[in-house]
Amino acid sequence: MKTTKSRREPRRAPASPSLATLVHRHRAEILTYLTRILGNAADAEDACQDTWLRACRAYTALADHSNLRAWLFKIATRTALNQRRQSTRRLARIDDGDPETLPQAESSRENAASARVLEAVGALPPRQRAALMQRMFHDRSYEEIALTVGGSAAAARANVYQALKRLRTVLVGKECQT
Repeated sequence: MKTTKSRREPRRAPASPSLATLVHRHRAEILTYLTRILGNAADAEDACQDTWLRACRAYTALADHSNLRAWLFKIATRTALNQRRQSTRRLARIDDGDPETLPQAESSRENAASARVLEAVGALPPRQRAALMQRMFHDRSYEEIALTVGGSAAAARANVYQALKRLRTVLVGKECQT
């Protein structure tokens, strides 16, 4: 009679996806998120490429592959905030008297309301804007938002609340004046 030894293999963590797989899975979502934060497709595309470059550099050193989506959103958020900060500095240096250097607002009636909303969202502080975009358009939990924006879930909730409060004040105030 032959006895077989029961040999247990150590449990292995699931293999982490390759960076190419992550790009394939999340590129469109990250690009949409960045477009909403930055306000235009060209800036969002630049930020998206920068996000993937940063992710590529850090991916091999990443110890925990458990929540790669949140990790990517965190990189995208930081990239967008840095890009907004840099563009704000550039705009501050533009001469206010030169109308050709300032962005032209759309003046058609059907786009007036959405232009006001976009302007109001663009005027929000960066953390509030990022938290609002993630909550409203990506249906992310406050815990996930906290991971990407920084801080606690309560701070993420407060950022969304304050953003909505500012938008209501600004948009209702503008409607009353019109």
